[in-house]
Amino acid sequence: MQHWLTLVPATRGAQRLLIKDIKESAERIRSAADGLLMELEEAGITHTILKAIRAVIEARASHLLRITEKA
Repeated sequence: MQHWLTLVPATRGAQRLLIKDIKESAERIRSAADGLLMELEEAGITHTILKAIRAVIEARASHLLRITEKA
């Protein structure tokens, strides 16, 4: 989290806003990834790599949510 906080001014308000933005982005990307995977499946496009990519997105989003909870 410290890395991310260096990107904004060292004020409480700026840091809280960044943490809020990171959390919201992580939540949105999960939903978007699920929607894309469903759209591809409905279009008949399936491949194991797509689910692997979705798993990576989930892992990264979960990590971001965990570090924002600690901040």
